[in-house]
Amino acid sequence: MFVLDAIHKSYGQNHVLRGVSCTIGEGEIVGIAGPSGAGKSVLLKILGNVEQPDRGTIRQVNGRQIKGESLEGEGLASVGFLFQESALFDSLSVLENVAFPLIDAGKYHRSEAEESVEYEQGMQKAYDVLEAVGLGHAYKKHPGQLSGGMRRRVGIARALVCSPDLVLLDDPTGGLDPVAARVIMDLIAELHQRYKPSVVIVSHDLRRMLPSVERLLVLFDGSISADTSIDCLEDSISPRVRSFLSTRYDFSRAG
Repeated sequence: MFVLDAIHKSYGQNHVLRGVSCTIGEGEIVGIAGPSGAGKSVLLKILGNVEQPDRGTIRQVNGRQIKGESLEGEGLASVGFLFQESALFDSLSVLENVAFPLIDAGKYHRSEAEESVEYEQGMQKAYDVLEAVGLGHAYKKHPGQLSGGMRRRVGIARALVCSPDLVLLDDPTGGLDPVAARVIMDLIAELHQRYKPSVVIVSHDLRRMLPSVERLLVLFDGSISADTSIDCLEDSISPRVRSFLSTRYDFSRAG
């Protein structure tokens, strides 16, 4: 379980996050929704160690802390991140993109004279995850040769390659057509069953996201206005939250 405790973040006079506190259960899939500027992506970046909070901590119940003013415990938790638009390296092959977190973290090294056994193991692991997302055949291609949905799958594979404790998905269906978006959400569900990480999804596509998550956090003005299981969604949200969600999700067709 990950525990977020009073997370604050400001950019100058713009107070983006105002004391966000919540938990993310082990193996749980949590969705984050809210209007533009509510702090969704900033919160995800803080979880992913891309941004630092001004105040507050994020830790695991086993004592490993991934964010905060002081890092204590037995090392940092492992986090995989799918950025918006996948953020792949155009100069690298699909396989190299997926393997990049392994190489960058120093887990596998390539010797100057020849590929080491560890390096080969790392590339094989990257290929295995590519196979899991249905792109083993495309391992030699470059991102520019792929469709938007295929690039998103490469990004998901890269987020999973280190077998992380926590996977963060920033708008995984953004810009995709309905068919490709459905494929991506089905793939996320399948990979969650296979790898069992905790997953946090930020998405504007509530029609796709809500059926795929177990809990929903709704951010307004940098604070959590709702934290509810999907099963209890209609009965546990305020009129303000329902009004926002209703513009993007048809409650009458839920379930």
